[in-house]
Amino acid sequence: MTVVDMFAGMSRGRRPGSRSVWRRVPEEEHAEAAEVYRESVARLQATAYRNLRQSIAFGTIIWAVLIALMIVTGEVTAARLPWYSASIVGGALGLCTYAVREPRVRLYVLSVAVVFTVAGLVGVLLVN
Repeated sequence: MTVVDMFAGMSRGRRPGSRSVWRRVPEEEHAEAAEVYRESVARLQATAYRNLRQSIAFGTIIWAVLIALMIVTGEVTAARLPWYSASIVGGALGLCTYAVREPRVRLYVLSVAVVFTVAGLVGVLLVN
């Protein structure tokens, strides 16, 4: 039997005399299964969004630490200082997202942190 024969056999459908694998499910059982499915999808989405927010905040913090190391090592010039400062403010705001408990405010703080970090990154790239 070749692979082509196997796929051709799959397209033939149900053979005569074979039992149907589908069974009728009572309406209550179906509604309960649908509710369990909705709850699990909601939990998955909530954890995915939380992981995304934490990853973004962590990225802003890491970038601010790298910029702080560049300042300590003497990489700072007058043209780069505003952009470095913006990156450090973005990292500090990224760190603040862990302290804020209100979800909407946390999202706003994270958005401002990303704006400051991206502005600092673009400024550093343009000055260099």
